Amino acid sequence: MLRKTTSLTCFFSLAVLTFTSVVLYVVPHGRVAYWAMWTFAGLSKDQWADIHITSGILFLVSSIIHTVLNWKLILNYIKGTSKASGLKNPALMASLLITAFITFGTVAGLPPMKQILDFSSFLKNQGEIKYGTPPYGHAELSSLTLFCKRTGLNIKTVLNLLKTSGIKVESEKETIAEISQKSGLTPKELHELILKNLPQNIEDRQKTESTGNTTPQLRSGTGLGKMTLEQYCSRYGIDLDTAIEKLRDQGAEVDKNLTIREIAGQLNMSEPMEIARILHP
Repeated sequence: MLRKTTSLTCFFSLAVLTFTSVVLYVVPHGRVAYWAMWTFAGLSKDQWADIHITSGILFLVSSIIHTVLNWKLILNYIKGTSKASGLKNPALMASLLITAFITFGTVAGLPPMKQILDFSSFLKNQGEIKYGTPPYGHAELSSLTLFCKRTGLNIKTVLNLLKTSGIKVESEKETIAEISQKSGLTPKELHELILKNLPQNIEDRQKTESTGNTTPQLRSGTGLGKMTLEQYCSRYGIDLDTAIEKLRDQGAEVDKNLTIREIAGQLNMSEPMEIARILHP
């Protein structure tokens, strides 16, 4: 009974562990997942991570019990036959070499581990393109006062905008997450609502409609500086190769993975928003 229960527990916990590993492999970066309130199958990133940890512990405990129950058999595998024991045991050597290769190869950045991790980063970066990035890390946990201060927004203007939009704010000390949750929005949607209804942004949109100028009117707090060049081009419909050529003509050594802030630094620009004037016709 104990052997069967242990073996089945190992199997089922491994199945859950494998599934949660796949979810966490593709989930957007934490700052993006929290900002956009990312969920999969109704569960948040933290909930998937919690399941991954607890199922991992269950697998560990059941594996230890399984090892104890089958210790003699495992010793026989390690010892091998009398003619192939110790270091001469092919199965033992193969398992040790595979484990060592995966472990140290990951640290050294060897293939295929590097490619596996790079693909995970690619998928996570796609999440940034799809969901956007916060102005700074864990912005959703900031009070409204701190958020406005760090993004260069006027607190009184923001409070009036939220009130006009029907969003109730009981205190300036409420966090962005708390305000957005009460209003049925994600922190990202709340931020976009604020930026969209700022007087200067309404004026910019009106100018754009009247002049046909398609250059985006970027303001503080848009998270532009943290975007990679590839993400920026994807968001604003710019050909990546053309953008790289334009920036190189200005003297910047760029590739698609550099952030807008890094590129602006190369060109001695004080604000990442100045890059928009180069990239947009």
